[in-house]
Amino acid sequence: MTAETDFSTAQNQWLAHLEAQGKSPHTRAAYHRALAHFARWYESTYDAAPQLSDLIPRDIADWQAHQQTVEKAKPASINQRLTALSRFLAWASGQGFLAGNPAAGVSGIRPEARQPKSLSNRDLRRFLRAVDAGGNPRDIAIVALLSGAGLRVGELLALKVGDVTLGERSGKVVIRRGKHRGYRTVPLTASVRKALAAWLAGHPQADDPDAPLWLGQRGPLTDRSAVNRMLAKYARRAGVKPFGPHALRHTFATRYLAANPGDLRGLAALLGHSSLNTVMVYTEPRLEDLAGRMERVG
Repeated sequence: MTAETDFSTAQNQWLAHLEAQGKSPHTRAAYHRALAHFARWYESTYDAAPQLSDLIPRDIADWQAHQQTVEKAKPASINQRLTALSRFLAWASGQGFLAGNPAAGVSGIRPEARQPKSLSNRDLRRFLRAVDAGGNPRDIAIVALLSGAGLRVGELLALKVGDVTLGERSGKVVIRRGKHRGYRTVPLTASVRKALAAWLAGHPQADDPDAPLWLGQRGPLTDRSAVNRMLAKYARRAGVKPFGPHALRHTFATRYLAANPGDLRGLAALLGHSSLNTVMVYTEPRLEDLAGRMERVG
């Protein structure tokens, strides 16, 4: 280790190496901020600039703890900084600037599990009322499928008339090419069947199974942004915060598990997920749920 390869010099060499590799300016700037943060902490703690050969795992762990307890930084920010420092030290080790990577054994912070954003029962009722009050059969049917069947917006827009089967007591929609090219059939509840029947009753191509299910003023509805604008319009009328189509999919999943506790396999099949781990996030209790349970204990 020589003076020419101290922390600051090696850092500049690494950033130049990343630039030569084609890393974006945004990524390089984020890495630079992370390394500068570590250097400032090291200097304030040890009254000396960091030297690569002097770094030990305890330095990395203490820096991480300082961010948690003193700065109260978010886990995501701490983990991003740790990743940057670890990659830098791994590169420096490969260049022979130090014997090993002292950050290799320091694990990131496990973030608090969070449920995907979904609408509360109150906001959902207000939103659905605003949609019904609007009186547009197409919009009512779209919202019914998103919130009542959990479809992705891409799956929704790809539907043909023939993908929907409606009966007096049952109904289904076929997703022919979902995420990862998945094929699945989703049963439809009475309210969703009613909404779809009302839309199809006025559909100009209802007898053509290959016709697009959704039509706009200029032809087939294929633009996701049009769905986003439609949802935003009714959200404003309902007085709820704006949200995207995926929030309705999350709302469906949350409500399904509330009505069918523990049925992860059923939910995964309805949502088109091949792994149960993907739907486990919906089992995480919300903070208000935990607070209510603790009150019952007390």
